[in-house]
Amino acid sequence: MKTKNVLTVLLVLALSVGLMSSLAFAQEQKLKLEDYKIQLAEWQKREADAKAKIDQLQKEIDALNQQLADLDKQIEKEWNEIYAMLGTDAAGVEAYRKSLDELENQVDGLSALSSEELFQRRDEIKALEDKLAELKSNNIYLLSEMQDRVAAIEGKLMQIKSRMPKSVYDNYTVLRGDYLWKISKKPDIYGDPMQWMKIYTYNRDLIKNPDLIYPDWVLKIPRKVGPNEYIVMKGDFLRKIASDPQIFGDPTQWTKIYEANKDIISDPNLIYPYEILVIPKE
Repeated sequence: MKTKNVLTVLLVLALSVGLMSSLAFAQEQKLKLEDYKIQLAEWQKREADAKAKIDQLQKEIDALNQQLADLDKQIEKEWNEIYAMLGTDAAGVEAYRKSLDELENQVDGLSALSSEELFQRRDEIKALEDKLAELKSNNIYLLSEMQDRVAAIEGKLMQIKSRMPKSVYDNYTVLRGDYLWKISKKPDIYGDPMQWMKIYTYNRDLIKNPDLIYPDWVLKIPRKVGPNEYIVMKGDFLRKIASDPQIFGDPTQWTKIYEANKDIISDPNLIYPYEILVIPKE
């Protein structure tokens, strides 16, 4: 009997513990669900707030973009008014800008040349100066951007011209009745008829006979010799010239000078003062 009562008590206790555990578990699950709902609601609110803020920011961005667009239109309108005052339009200004670009590219190309090469192309440099002067006469030049561009190009041209020799040669157009002796005697040429050999030998590509020159021929009047040229002095002869350290430094090399100047030297034992000889490169 006692044993039966003990079993009954134990069963009741076990059922009580199980029931309490079930209630506790249910309570815990309920708390977790409530927490989830609270957190979910908080996240949903954050999302809604963020979307609202994004919408507000987008409206502000759109407003700023509109302001910028309006400002661009206003600036464009004002520039068009300025262009109209200058007698041009945006297309005309762009064409002017491209002309400056092309001219500057040409000037930059000349910058790499030697001083002698620059002198040879002095007419081209003069043409670029004339073109720049023409662009300066255009009303578009009044724009500060263009004034800055032109000033930069002028600076480059000045640097190029500063590297040019004062004169390697001048040009002279033959007149009716001219002959080399007469030309050489002119005060603005050499003021010395004996120096006619300079003119003859410097223009060997044109003058085949020193006694025959023709009106309208354009002769080069040498003012200084180039790096591969030599003016014959009184007392010179080919071996002496070849022995000069600045020429070959070796008298036996005289034949090189002779071969390079056979068109004006008929006898290697006879050369004359003021002849301009070509010195071949080794």
